[in-house]
Amino acid sequence: MAEGEEDGDVRTPPVRLWVRRTGVYCDENQKTWLVTPEEASTLKARIRRVQVPLGEAVRPSRLPTSQLPHMWQLSEGQQYRDSNSRIWGIEHHLIITGVEEMLLKLLSSD
Repeated sequence: MAEGEEDGDVRTPPVRLWVRRTGVYCDENQKTWLVTPEEASTLKARIRRVQVPLGEAVRPSRLPTSQLPHMWQLSEGQQYRDSNSRIWGIEHHLIITGVEEMLLKLLSSD
């Protein structure tokens, strides 16, 4: 984020997000993202770029069961494909009170 930049749109979402431990993901630039699932009629994930110590990564097989994937990868358009081959749409990618945030929505597989 540029100095003095306020709320608004962000241009480029991360290419990949890998789980490091429950609720913490890391992107290709070693930036950390906190992920919170939101359940309504459709699963959503609120993802906020927040600096946290990386620490040791937890093996995905040792993580508790979650509806969130172990990895998201940016694909064509404004979508991510997850490690379970599901497609997530980017509902928004903004800077809100100085924090970069994305809201992903699991798209139906119809």
